[in-house]
Amino acid sequence: KTTTRHFGVLFSVFVMFAAAALPTAAYAFDWYGGASVGNNRYEVTGGDYFANQTFSGSTDGNDGAWKAFIGMRLFEKYVSAEFGYMDFGSASAKGTVSGVPVSATSDTTAFTAALVGAIPMGKKFDMLIKLGFAAPKADITTTTAGVTSTQNTSDIKFFGGLGAQMNFTDTLSARIEYERFNQGSTGPAYANVLSVGFTYLFYTE
Repeated sequence: KTTTRHFGVLFSVFVMFAAAALPTAAYAFDWYGGASVGNNRYEVTGGDYFANQTFSGSTDGNDGAWKAFIGMRLFEKYVSAEFGYMDFGSASAKGTVSGVPVSATSDTTAFTAALVGAIPMGKKFDMLIKLGFAAPKADITTTTAGVTSTQNTSDIKFFGGLGAQMNFTDTLSARIEYERFNQGSTGPAYANVLSVGFTYLFYTE
């Protein structure tokens, strides 16, 4: 809770600073926005929901994922800062613990902030490298012997990604990305997201 509170304070300060700087920054940087959809594969085990217990059963860590983001080019097109929102979809487990029937589901979302490096591979094609941090938040529901309980968990962890971008015009591009997230204590420990989407450049000098 303390870490999450600190993140909230830092994020609020950033928003206030960005809002104050926006009139000037709009003339100094290129801004873009985008959205992507794809598939997430959680690395999920029964122990993610029933810690320190012997779980026997099955898990399902595959679900759809989507994200929306806004970015700011810091050094031409080569380095950008991106801020986004990610929906990872759901993961689940069903089985028994010491012979008692159990089940669990979790739904995870996250706010993200990252630096993105673009390596030109020609006039129309770029390779992308991404490194940043995410603040995942999970809603977890567990049922043991017919008794259901819910909890909300949150954390802050680093994540990274690789991708490629095709630039159709000066303003419109398509992306494919693979991103790996360490989700800490929010249910499944890791999420692997493969997505495709588009970006649109709002302003060019």
